[in-house]
Amino acid sequence: MGTIADLSQGYRVIRATGELDILTTPLLSGKLADALRGTHIPHLVVDLTDVAFMDCSALGPLCTARARCLDRAGWLRLVHSGRAIGLLLHIVDLTGAFPRYATVDAARQGVVSAGPR
Repeated sequence: MGTIADLSQGYRVIRATGELDILTTPLLSGKLADALRGTHIPHLVVDLTDVAFMDCSALGPLCTARARCLDRAGWLRLVHSGRAIGLLLHIVDLTGAFPRYATVDAARQGVVSAGPR
């Protein structure tokens, strides 16, 4: 899994690629922590568009980061296009916490997508 974090226009973006599983989740967790470090009001977009596989081990760090954002009056939004991620979020009843955003720009603007589930 590769990740890129950048700061643009008051929000940070983490782009994950490849697979998010028990072996790569610690890297994601570290990137999320780095992205939240030093931000007064955290606005974080996690772009999963290029993630080929994600298991439930990635949900813990995502939920933790989301809670840290919300505690500081910010937000964390997920961008994904594949049906598998939407299905995983649906099965574990996290679609309310992590609605689907089609693009990073849509996430930044708060435009939720009904897209694949």
